[in-house]
Amino acid sequence: MTSVVVARRASLTRELLFPLLATLLIAGYADIRVPMGLPGHRGLIWLTLLVAVVLTTHRRSTVLAVGVAAALASVSLHPPIGGTRYLAAAVLLYAVAGVARRRRWVVVLAAAPIHLVALAGSTLVLPGLAEKALCHMGFGLAAGALGWVIASVVRTSTRDEGV
Repeated sequence: MTSVVVARRASLTRELLFPLLATLLIAGYADIRVPMGLPGHRGLIWLTLLVAVVLTTHRRSTVLAVGVAAALASVSLHPPIGGTRYLAAAVLLYAVAGVARRRRWVVVLAAAPIHLVALAGSTLVLPGLAEKALCHMGFGLAAGALGWVIASVVRTSTRDEGV
């Protein structure tokens, strides 16, 4: 294969197939409930994938498309408010990625407070909200780190060779 064909396949995988897979996984996981008793543990899946998308693709607007698609797909499974966390997190990741173009590790750290969007549906008078927020921050940081690892693997395996 010529280097141009390899570069196009790598770009197709990175810019289209990986975001599509991330959207399908986020939407599919939206209906799965695993009662672990740990607030925020579900963010390990959806936020990890959003972080991986924003760190993998060349166009940071791709994370917005994934957030919108995941939110729309999950609306059919849950009340309309359920999918808004994906869109809100995608918008915040888009903003952070724009500010930290060269320092992609900032996106990893920003995932911790970004995961607090999952608490938006909760009322502020809930007992134990501080503990829930800390759990969400911890799982958000873990999701950022996992997203970084996944993005590194995808970018390494789809490196544009010869171009």
